[in-house]
Amino acid sequence: MNKAILLYSGGIDSTYLLHELLAKTVGSGSRQRKNPVDEVACLSFNYGQPHVDKELGAAKRITDRLGVEHLFEKLDFPFLRQDMAGGDPVVPNRNMIFISVAGAIAKFRGSNMIFIGCTQSDYGVFPDCRPSFLRSADETLMGAVGVRLISPLVGMKKSDIVTDGRKKHGIDWAETWSCYSGDDEPCGECLACQERNACMD
Repeated sequence: MNKAILLYSGGIDSTYLLHELLAKTVGSGSRQRKNPVDEVACLSFNYGQPHVDKELGAAKRITDRLGVEHLFEKLDFPFLRQDMAGGDPVVPNRNMIFISVAGAIAKFRGSNMIFIGCTQSDYGVFPDCRPSFLRSADETLMGAVGVRLISPLVGMKKSDIVTDGRKKHGIDWAETWSCYSGDDEPCGECLACQERNACMD
């Protein structure tokens, strides 16, 4: 049985990937095939991010509605806490930390795959979303705990994910949260809001 853990933020990319992992088939047209994932659990992190309540609230509402097991872990590292909305959106090595923790959890739970929703739109800003990093992280996880790191969206743009998510899965993007601020409403100015707004036009 292929058991997967999805790194889940409740945002656009990971929500699309969750729907893909729950679908009976993956791919489209002549490339369509049976979904190799038999079971998926979501893993979300509270690392002191300003938008934690909005982010994890959205994530939990979605997984509750879909009936998906949802794990939450708290990371108490001061260097992870920063103003991603008004300052630098890059939290250094954040994905490597998430992947390392997820690897230990996957090994403990008997899961053999970890999925991460890095996309082509992330390349320019986030070093730990680039294909070279993801390949190295996959090799490291395999060597350490025998778990694969899979990043199936790495060739997709966020705009394509939004369009495909509506068409293929009927996703209501209003359920998701992207903003880096902790306000009741999205700020509309941070990098995440700018990318989201550009995709929704």
